[in-house]
Amino acid sequence: MDPESVYVPSRWGSEFHALTTDEALGAGSAGPGKTTVLLMDPLIQAKVEDDRCRNRNHAHKLRWGESTGWALHLRRTTPMLEQTMARSHRIIPVIDPTAEWSSAKNTWTFKSGFRYQFGHCKDINSWEMYFSSEFSHLAFDELVQFDEEQYTQIKLRVRSSDPVLSKMLRIRSMSNPMMHRDEMSGATVRNPHWVRDYFVKPWRAGNKVLVKTLQSPDGIERKWTRIYKPAKLDDNPDKAFVEQYKRSLLNAPQYMKAALLDGDWWVTVGSFFADAWDSRLHVCPAFNIPPDWKRFRSMDWGYKKPGCVHWWAMDTEDNLFCTDEYWFQRRTDREVAEEIEKRETKWGLWKKGRSLLTGPADTQLWEERGQDAKCMADNMNAMGVPWVQADKKSRVGNARRIMTRLKDHENGSTTPGLVFFRQCEHAVEVIPSIGTDPTDPECPQDGGEDHAYDSVAYAVAFASHGRLGVPSHERKDDDDDGYRPKVNRGKYGYGGF
Repeated sequence: MDPESVYVPSRWGSEFHALTTDEALGAGSAGPGKTTVLLMDPLIQAKVEDDRCRNRNHAHKLRWGESTGWALHLRRTTPMLEQTMARSHRIIPVIDPTAEWSSAKNTWTFKSGFRYQFGHCKDINSWEMYFSSEFSHLAFDELVQFDEEQYTQIKLRVRSSDPVLSKMLRIRSMSNPMMHRDEMSGATVRNPHWVRDYFVKPWRAGNKVLVKTLQSPDGIERKWTRIYKPAKLDDNPDKAFVEQYKRSLLNAPQYMKAALLDGDWWVTVGSFFADAWDSRLHVCPAFNIPPDWKRFRSMDWGYKKPGCVHWWAMDTEDNLFCTDEYWFQRRTDREVAEEIEKRETKWGLWKKGRSLLTGPADTQLWEERGQDAKCMADNMNAMGVPWVQADKKSRVGNARRIMTRLKDHENGSTTPGLVFFRQCEHAVEVIPSIGTDPTDPECPQDGGEDHAYDSVAYAVAFASHGRLGVPSHERKDDDDDGYRPKVNRGKYGYGGF
């Protein structure tokens, strides 16, 4: 058995095959050959089992047909497997001419006894068909199409009592970041962002082993490891294919380019701003705010659910920059005001016990709490943090204002009307992924974790009258506002994005 006779992996593929973590996700842009790498990965185990049968002196020798190794390659539905299974029929008979195919079970059985099965998991509870199984290799192709429970349940079936295979157990997945919000042939995904949150969000740059310490009932600590390995189109060694695919992707809608060409995990198909958001334009490094820019803040209140505060700067051309954010949960109005004072003091925006800023806040702050109690707006104002009531008259109108600002960059040649510093992570996640109201295509979806969107909407409405509508402020020290060192204005605006 010699897999190299029909398959020479790319450098990225070789690195993926060499991973030793319990779980691994290879993901990012389309076209680097992820599916082929995933298809070939179990053959590492198949070769070991073949060698155990051939080598009489092997410490754990097997007789032909005795291998308990079993690889399961999954797609969400059976039709999605057709091309991969067809590819396996071109590859596996060359590697092992004695391998037998069962069309009833979609399974290859190698001479050693090693099995390679292709399966589906269409319905949410389809994982139950694998409940009593035991796999030494588990592969998910297009992981974003699976529900999180399916992944969690089936990966519990990766186990082996074999002394060799038990040290080679592997859970491997490939995926593009783009996820449809609607149903795909009746198959649902309850949380379309779970793959991003589990594999990508903890370390966005990838290539870092994430370690979780598990406490066993016997008191012994055990480690569980996972890694996200980004893939780019340029990782495909076929340069002619790369150029052809790039050309087709560059002609695609913006959200497709972001997901399939750039590997952007924060764009979702069907999201309200999918065609307008471009992280290369709308996200930039932090820089010092020039003294003649207008400053204000916005807030969407939350207690049991998270609330958020965002700080803003408007340049001399009315472009709006979100410069920082503060997320809070189960905090009182006084605790939030104290945190605002702490930050604004650091930035030189606090003078004589009061903030030099104001801005729009959720009208919930003005709701009275009992006969004698002051509202939260009064409490915060008494602590030096003034607010004005946010414009919540039209969710559609505010959405249009955001959309107009996102698109205002003349094909990337000027600074967009709305830009976020990279440190505003929650806003950068929420804005491109917020859904469209299923009953009104002109309106973003309401509810869920949309506090960042509401805060941004309040800010954009507040800034809709331009610089004259933003109260002026004083600066204690224009050269010391707590932000990172200045950068030159790049081709497309401040921050060089």
